[in-house]
Amino acid sequence: MLIEIKNRFSGEVIFSHDQDDNSIKITIEMAIKAGANLVRANLVRANLVRANLVRANLDGANLVGANLVGANLVGANLDDANLDVASLVVVKLD
Repeated sequence: MLIEIKNRFSGEVIFSHDQDDNSIKITIEMAIKAGANLVRANLVRANLVRANLVRANLDGANLVGANLVGANLVGANLDDANLDVASLVVVKLD
């Protein structure tokens, strides 16, 4: 299934990924691996539970209602990101 991450203002496709059993979490992780710039990404209500978002550039991203429980945000840039009603519960890593 093809999933596209779009700019929250222009609607321009920032990154897309197609594979069987695809999800927004897989697509975001592939974007980060590919070095995609996710500035101003529209990620409203994205299910990113336990996603690896290390060093992701999410400056100005729209993460309203996103589920980021247990996500690894080490070094991620969330400047000006909209995190209204997002779930950000910290999970202890062993």
